[in-house]
Amino acid sequence: MELHLYYAILLLCATAGLYKFILYPAFLSPLAKVPNAHWSCSFCPIWIYWVKWTKQENSRIYNLHMEKGPAIRLAPNLLSVNSYEDGLKRIYHGGFPKPEFYFNGFAVYGTDNLFTIKDNKTHSAHKKALSSCFTKSFVMSSQTARAATRDILFNRVLPLLHKSSTENKAVEVMDLTYAYLLDTFVQWQFGRSIASNLVENEKERRFYFDGFLGVAEYTFWQYHFPRLVAMLQKLGIHLIPKSVVDAFEGVEKWNLDKCDQAQQLLASGKELSPDDQPVAFEPALKGMSQVDAKPQMYPRRLDLASDMFSLNSGAFETSGNTSTYLLYELSRHPEWQSKLREEVRGLETPLKHTPGKLVEIEDITNPQDIDKLPILHAVLMETLRLWPSVPGGQPRVVPRLVPWAVFPDPLEWKPERWLNASPEQLALMRKWFWGFGSGGRMCLGMHFAYYSIKYFFASVYSNFSTTIHDHGDMEASDGYLAGPKGHRLELEFHYLE
Repeated sequence: MELHLYYAILLLCATAGLYKFILYPAFLSPLAKVPNAHWSCSFCPIWIYWVKWTKQENSRIYNLHMEKGPAIRLAPNLLSVNSYEDGLKRIYHGGFPKPEFYFNGFAVYGTDNLFTIKDNKTHSAHKKALSSCFTKSFVMSSQTARAATRDILFNRVLPLLHKSSTENKAVEVMDLTYAYLLDTFVQWQFGRSIASNLVENEKERRFYFDGFLGVAEYTFWQYHFPRLVAMLQKLGIHLIPKSVVDAFEGVEKWNLDKCDQAQQLLASGKELSPDDQPVAFEPALKGMSQVDAKPQMYPRRLDLASDMFSLNSGAFETSGNTSTYLLYELSRHPEWQSKLREEVRGLETPLKHTPGKLVEIEDITNPQDIDKLPILHAVLMETLRLWPSVPGGQPRVVPRLVPWAVFPDPLEWKPERWLNASPEQLALMRKWFWGFGSGGRMCLGMHFAYYSIKYFFASVYSNFSTTIHDHGDMEASDGYLAGPKGHRLELEFHYLE
């Protein structure tokens, strides 16, 4: 009798398991009517993990949408949606919360930041303290931003490019744009006295970029199996090598030290010049902590540092990839270089680099004038469209395909589409342009990105023409974030009198 009862319980458990893990998800779930990316997607996530592991997620899912329609099932409880009115708009404007994916991949110091917070209500309250200094009007009028542009672009980057042109030496521009963008943002973020100098300091540059980017090879484990990584680490098995973890922690400490220095600077009560104003840090500190607290003991120190890390790392990596591809496209299209040069040389205050002369703030063209340049805006928008820096899926927790007609010849780099479009066509293109996301979670640093990238290209092509010397694989990597697979673009800069 006991043996029969044992078998009955075993059969009941097997039947329940069959129903829960096979029959229900495959045939009875509301998602069962959605086309599967692979036959196994009805009852297990192994297919989507495989395409992520083999770095073909974006291309495979895109092709499947072309074949199967606007909604595809990637796992028992995971859909990919590729439609606007009844899909993306509803999801990203509808307040659906973020899943653990963001915390696993982008939290630092073990704490949330603006990018990882799950629910929109908490995110909105958290964002409130920072949002005012990231508005377009604030960025455009910021004397601290202009001082950072003077120090880094005009007095470091342009002299470096001029020196390379006189010596007929190629410049690896991917690292250079990363360094320019990080230095510019960090000076605006923390103030001039706490700024970085990755443009000129090779040791600091290698420390930061090698430490920050070294973990990219292991993001599959970090994003999707953080508990497994932690458990095996306790057993001495490192899915992410210890040297990589240590190097990244060095970058975390670099950022935390700058936060501590900025807090101490503000706590000192000294009157700060516009050059030395910690523009992004100060409102965050006042909104989350005590300005005059004891050094390294101010409340919510790690929460604040996590926000600052998410801001400055986002400022250089995504914008750096965009800048690299824009340099690549302009160097392949000299006719657009000529058009851009004619436009920027027509500015009322020229962006002329004079070798040996230090530039003052009053010598720099107004950012409002640069922002209005239509050709500069067009080449940037077209690069953001064709080479998105964050092409991966933007997952959300949730209770007709993009028409080709919006962007004819979608795989071609055609800045003229932004210049020759009718008002109706332009409105439609802007609707479908998601270079910085959309809704309440839209990129906070969008206006600063436009500011620093436009200054860079207006200044470079006012003074130089560029040609390609050599490069690695320029195909975009297939992952959540994307830059050139070869991570190398060498250009020759030719100084123009």
